[in-house]
Amino acid sequence: MRWVLLLSVVLSFGCAASRRSAAPASGPPLPLALPAAPPLPAAGAGALPSSAGSVPVAMTPEARDASSPTLACSDDEVWVPPTSAEGFIMGKGLKGEHRVVLTHGFCMDASEVSVRKYTACVEAGVCKEPWRGDPWSTYPSKPDYPVNLVSWNKAHAYCAWAGERLATEAEWEWAATGADQTRYPWGDEPEPSCDYVDYTKFGAPKWAAGADVGCGGGGPSPVGSHPKGDKIWPGGAIHDLAGNVWEWVEDSFLPYPTDAQTDPVARHDGAVHTLRGGGWNRSYAAMVVTYRGAAHFTYQVPALGFRCVRGGPLATPSPTHEGD
Repeated sequence: MRWVLLLSVVLSFGCAASRRSAAPASGPPLPLALPAAPPLPAAGAGALPSSAGSVPVAMTPEARDASSPTLACSDDEVWVPPTSAEGFIMGKGLKGEHRVVLTHGFCMDASEVSVRKYTACVEAGVCKEPWRGDPWSTYPSKPDYPVNLVSWNKAHAYCAWAGERLATEAEWEWAATGADQTRYPWGDEPEPSCDYVDYTKFGAPKWAAGADVGCGGGGPSPVGSHPKGDKIWPGGAIHDLAGNVWEWVEDSFLPYPTDAQTDPVARHDGAVHTLRGGGWNRSYAAMVVTYRGAAHFTYQVPALGFRCVRGGPLATPSPTHEGD
């Protein structure tokens, strides 16, 4: 429980100075992203159940055939094939790196979900509006920008309405790095620059995390406006997997397991979920594919959005969080 409380304090700040669901504490805000999670407490009174990990799924030869998509992706999606039977190294180079096999491919949104697309869900009476009390809010006036200031619940609801779901953390990292295991979505070099991503080279100052920084000034860029930073798959280009806005993923935030995993999705009873990709106010270090962030499911800040995937069902159901 001490780990959860500490994590909640750290994540009360982060990629922007504002947050709808909590009053600011005294002192400068701390970084949102956590390069490595602390170990879980030992089993016993008050400890989190160690129910994370994966449910193995039998792999068929058809599932391994990356050249034959099993789903017909739309024009707004890109086919990401399954891994080989050997999988890939998730968290490569970090403490806790481990091998992951994904037995099924999936269609990933080519772009972060835009204000235009999210507005359609709001107008359908399904999605709740993003929080609008921030100067860098993109909703509703910037239709071609990524929708921001959305909680995990709001992102989850949109993806379900669109017939999709949030990516698992393993799916997201595989889509961003591929079999070549590149450091950045575009390759191992060059180093990040404004030609490739919307970011802040040395990060926003901790006392003004939502400041007028980034390659285009405060707030994100229109989706897909940094094509040099795209991840190129045979099925097309995936935009903004580094920079612009952080992206919610399905998993609860937990330390990496030590053993190999098949189609993993991390679960626990807490309310903290993983973020990937970095945002416009994050430094060059956050543009690395393996960089992890985490936040309480209610977190709504201007450097946080999401994208969806369309693929097979998850091995375990999504949690239900009460609130926005």
